Amino acid sequence: MKPIYARKETNKGTRKVMLDMAFLVTHKQIRLPKYYMEEGLYLPYYANGDKSKVEKFFLSKENAKKEDDHFYYFDFRFKPAQVEDITT
Repeated sequence: MKPIYARKETNKGTRKVMLDMAFLVTHKQIRLPKYYMEEGLYLPYYANGDKSKVEKFFLSKENAKKEDDHFYYFDFRFKPAQVEDITT
């Protein structure tokens, strides 16, 4: 599986956060450390596999499936091919 990055738009450009790929592949969930959580962090994906239409899945506390002392967990409801490549 290719590396997947969450993104955050800032006034200086785009900041990228690589997701925990070992956990994602094993559990089909995004595990985000709490110290990475911030307003506006999102995962870009192609809606219905259409590469001309990119949508954003925001990684927010409200969208988290569960949390523990150190991590937020989100369902990874996409196919890897649906996630926008970092080079685009």
